[in-house]
Amino acid sequence: MKWKRVFVAVLGLGVLVSGGLFARAYRHSEAYFHYPRTPPTKPADFARAQDVRLFTSDGLELRGWYVPSRNRAAVVMAHGLSQTRADLLPEARILADAGYGVLLFDLRAHGESQGEFSTWGDRERRDVEAALEFVRAREDVDPKRVAALGFSIGSAAVAEVAAKDPEVRAVVLLSPFNTLWLAAAYDFRRFGFLTQTAALVPFWRRDIALEEVRTIDAVDHIRPRPLFIVMGSEESGQPLADELFAHVREYAQTWRIQGASHGGFSTVEPTEYPRRLQAFFDAALREETATP
Repeated sequence: MKWKRVFVAVLGLGVLVSGGLFARAYRHSEAYFHYPRTPPTKPADFARAQDVRLFTSDGLELRGWYVPSRNRAAVVMAHGLSQTRADLLPEARILADAGYGVLLFDLRAHGESQGEFSTWGDRERRDVEAALEFVRAREDVDPKRVAALGFSIGSAAVAEVAAKDPEVRAVVLLSPFNTLWLAAAYDFRRFGFLTQTAALVPFWRRDIALEEVRTIDAVDHIRPRPLFIVMGSEESGQPLADELFAHVREYAQTWRIQGASHGGFSTVEPTEYPRRLQAFFDAALREETATP
C-alpha cells in the first residue's frame, strides 16, 4: 500500500508538472497573436510617398505607401510580426534613392490594415499577391521588372508567392524561417513533444496552414531567378540557418551578418548592407533581364 501511495503521488506530480509546462508554453505562444497595433508615421524624408490602399482576394483592405519608380522597376516589401510598413523604411530608402518604385504596406492585422490576427505567412500570401497586382498595374512600372522583399513572416509569404508566380523577377528574404511549423515550435523544443504541441495549439485553433508554408521548399521553385537570403549571426535557430544556407548554396546569394540579431541589418552594416542590397536589385532588374 505504501508503494502504491508513492506511485500515485509521483504520477500526480508528473501530471501537474506536465500540465504546468503545457499551459506555460500555450500562453507564451498565444501571446504572439496579441501585440500593439500602432499606426505607422510617415517620416519627413518619405513625404513623396503616396498613401495607397490594397484589396486582398479575401476582402481585406490594406494600407500602404508607394514611391513611384524612376527606372521602371519596383520592389514590394513585406514586414515582420508585430511590425508595420515603417520597419522596412531603411530598405525602402536604399531602393527609392536608387530610382526604384517601392511599395511598403501593412500586412493584415498590423498597422492600419484590416484583419483580426496574423497567420505568420499563411494568409499573408494574399496580401503579397495584392501588393504585386497593385505595382504591376502602375504606369510608371514595367510589370516584367517587379521584385519582392520580405522580413521574417513577410519573407515566408514572399517566398511562397514567388515560388508560384514566375513573374516575380527577384526575391530577397531577410531572416526567413525554414518552415512555419518550426517557426512556431522551435523555441519550445526543450521539453519536446509536450511543449511543442502546446505551442502549436494557438495556430491550429486559428486554422493556420502550418504545413503549407515551407520556405525551404519554396526557394527551389524560385530558382533560377535571383535570390538573396540575409540573416544575423545572433538570431535564434542558427542550425536551421545552416540548413537553409546549405540548401540554396548552388543557386542563391547568402549573407550571415556577424553581430546582427533578428533584423536591424542596416544598423550593424551601415555601408555594406545598402551596397549589397542595391547591387542585387541592380543586377536582377536590369532592363535587358526582363526580356523573355
